[in-house]
Amino acid sequence: MVLKYTSKRPDEELDGLQDHEAHFKGHQPADIVAVVVVSGHTVVEDMNDGQRTATVRVKQIEPVDGDDAATVRQLLRDRYAKRTGNEPLPIDEIEQPKLEIVEGGDQE
Repeated sequence: MVLKYTSKRPDEELDGLQDHEAHFKGHQPADIVAVVVVSGHTVVEDMNDGQRTATVRVKQIEPVDGDDAATVRQLLRDRYAKRTGNEPLPIDEIEQPKLEIVEGGDQE
């Protein structure tokens, strides 16, 4: 079974993403971290095979930024790893090479 999503957006006062419309009109805008509340909407049963399909809707969405966004991103990484068993690569732990400016080299 595949969970489906409605295309209806949250009610005006519950849709904090609308304030960011201009952001998404730019060229390749950066991601916005948001917290979303999802609720059940409908369940449809196929009369031929008895398969049931559930549909959910986004009830509320609120963008977060700064330290809150960093906390939410960490929660997402943790929950994803717990759900899938896929751990992120420890890229932050790899020591980066240091570049030095050396005088007297070629002028290329």
